Amino acid sequence: MPKTNTAELTLVESTPAPAPVATPVPAFDPHPLQTRPAYKRCMAAWQRTFNKALEGTEANDIDRVLAADEAGESYCKAMPLLSGYENIRDYIACAAHGMLIGAIRPYRSSQVLYAAQLALATFNCEPKSRKSA
Repeated sequence: MPKTNTAELTLVESTPAPAPVATPVPAFDPHPLQTRPAYKRCMAAWQRTFNKALEGTEANDIDRVLAADEAGESYCKAMPLLSGYENIRDYIACAAHGMLIGAIRPYRSSQVLYAAQLALATFNCEPKSRKSA
């Protein structure tokens, strides 16, 4: 049986607790007031399809999984077009959020992100408009 060093235990027990932080950390708001319209559109499409798919069912676990799968398709269809910087940025945000909540399945997530990557690369390679003399 190993011997314990009581000096170490006393030192740990006598260490004072850290002082409280002077400035309070603001609480994280998962739904800020300026939530992007694209995100709202995707989530609304998901919720509408999910609710519609559950109508007339027992809403058991199997029904909910099937409804969520159907709702994921609606979520993807509601995502912004991959044209213009703002839309590409919103598309990426919707894609990331969709993956986190399970609306975009893992087998499809790499395709979605690759499409965004290509669109962004194409956008960055577009010729700049010429200034007229």
